[in-house]
Amino acid sequence: MTYKEYITTALSRIYVDDTTIGLLFVNQQLIIPDPEMEVDVMVAKKAICNEFALLIPMWTHISEGGSTLIMNLEYIKMWYRQLCAELGIDPVTETRIKDISNAW
Repeated sequence: MTYKEYITTALSRIYVDDTTIGLLFVNQQLIIPDPEMEVDVMVAKKAICNEFALLIPMWTHISEGGSTLIMNLEYIKMWYRQLCAELGIDPVTETRIKDISNAW
């Protein structure tokens, strides 16, 4: 399986389009120089985490032609937090005060 196949499949459940996936590869070309290379799953997951802000849908629901698609943003954030935990990195969606000495 290639990086392109892996990332496209992983992001299909949150409806990320091909253009956005292409942008992910452009932005992450230092760690994934060729999307057609054999996938290293941990590198692919790191690229997804690095580009998470790009991947979050800007809408929560969309209606078209009598059909409605509703995004579960809490699920997407939970999936991202789980991915970060697996990689041992802090999620960028959580704010933490690490040093409160200068809070005032």
